[in-house]
Amino acid sequence: MRRFQVDEGRAERVAANAVTLYNQLKPCADIHAKYLYWSGLLHEVGLAVSQTGYHKHGAYIVENADLSGFTTREQRLMSTLILAQKGNLRKIGDALSEADFAKAVLALRLSLLFMHARIEIDMAEVRVKMKNRIELEIRSDWVVQHPTISYWLEKEREWWDELAIGFTIKANG
Repeated sequence: MRRFQVDEGRAERVAANAVTLYNQLKPCADIHAKYLYWSGLLHEVGLAVSQTGYHKHGAYIVENADLSGFTTREQRLMSTLILAQKGNLRKIGDALSEADFAKAVLALRLSLLFMHARIEIDMAEVRVKMKNRIELEIRSDWVVQHPTISYWLEKEREWWDELAIGFTIKANG
């Protein structure tokens, strides 16, 4: 993080919120939680190369850098999560066949979506489920106070729909 001048506060919020959402999704095993956390911390390393396609640059850096303490397999897993953080999901489609990994991808993407919408979020106010489809429940006042969230949630729904994974968004209270 220091080497690539990552905003540590932002990275920590993204990582912590992603893990909270992941736990809410009730994965079968806990194997992805620590990699999700580390990927959340490193999700912006690609900004050192370019703002355009930073998720692709970040994925390349994490997969190919000499990261002490990580195996090649672990770096590849984190790289895939970082690549999946934004844009279409076809680029990692095969990896999404593993249910817990798909949940980790969803958790990271939602955490980033809320951060980019500038929502100071209490994760206890978000409900998310993922079985055959994704169900997301958020506060309706967030949509009013942060107009871009509707746009990004709709894009997110479209990206999951491309993979035949339904995505329902419900605004409450």
